[in-house]
Amino acid sequence: MRALITGEKGFIGTNLPRSLSKYNISSFNPNLDDTKKELFEEIGTKYTDTNEICVHLNNENLWEKIFDSQKIDIVIHNAAVVGTDVVALKPSEATLTNVTGTYNIIRAANKCNIPVVYLGTTVIYDAKLYQELHIKEDSVRGPHTYYGHLKVTAEEMVKSFANKWMIIRPLFAYGGVGDMNSLIAKTFYASKENEKINMFLDPNKIKDYLHVEDFCDAVALAIFKDLFQDDFNIAAETPIITQEIITSMSDIAGKDLNPLIKWHPKTDYLGNHRLSRKKFTSYTDWQPSISLLDGLRRSYESITSERDSNYNPLIYLQEAENQNIDLTKYY
Repeated sequence: MRALITGEKGFIGTNLPRSLSKYNISSFNPNLDDTKKELFEEIGTKYTDTNEICVHLNNENLWEKIFDSQKIDIVIHNAAVVGTDVVALKPSEATLTNVTGTYNIIRAANKCNIPVVYLGTTVIYDAKLYQELHIKEDSVRGPHTYYGHLKVTAEEMVKSFANKWMIIRPLFAYGGVGDMNSLIAKTFYASKENEKINMFLDPNKIKDYLHVEDFCDAVALAIFKDLFQDDFNIAAETPIITQEIITSMSDIAGKDLNPLIKWHPKTDYLGNHRLSRKKFTSYTDWQPSISLLDGLRRSYESITSERDSNYNPLIYLQEAENQNIDLTKYY
């Protein structure tokens, strides 16, 4: 089986191929430099060094040609503008990528008779209704941010229009370099750079973090098990109070990280946020293999040893500050 991953350069996209290979699923990246020029020529499109194959800029006809020419069997649609802060800075791009891009992929996939695996998010739920409960797949929708509304719209498009589909949602995926959004990545990076950060969370609320490798393993397993025409929430089910995770991170970093963080508890619209993975594990034997403590250690080692100047999970917080944008208004 050959899979095309959209958003292949992102956090989850770069981790997926390793998990897919465990089930003999190969992956294709349309934007690798050594294949892109040949691909553009093959589909009859003029190529320049700046060409990028994007879900929202290229219509379904181009994607149809790519699926056909590369003999793609399945598309894992992961491309998205992710995070409330990023969407606040780039609302138009977010709408094009998260909604129009999804439409383009669905249309092309239907024409080529290939299934779509859509990677969603748990911010689609009305979390305020579940402060004492684990959220299930059929829990009430009610996003509180523009980002959440875009993702709900995309999910409904997948369910309504894709001929064969699957939706999989991770809960607070994290895991070192490439992670641009998690509390864990931002805090460890701030420690490395000795910067202070705004954190739009309540430190006294419960969250549940899932290592990206475990999530990608779950996606690959779901494809292998052919669990289509259904949706699944994937969680570690190891809930922890946010302040406690900072304590564990401080122990790993060898210094108190609390002074780096300015909390904004009123913006934490998710509050206590936990998912049930019971539905997924009723079909599979999946269990997370990386404990939270081990995952934190891996993240710390990865982030503090990273030398790539392009990796900066604080970039959007810094950009908002430079533009005098008050991000608290978007939560």
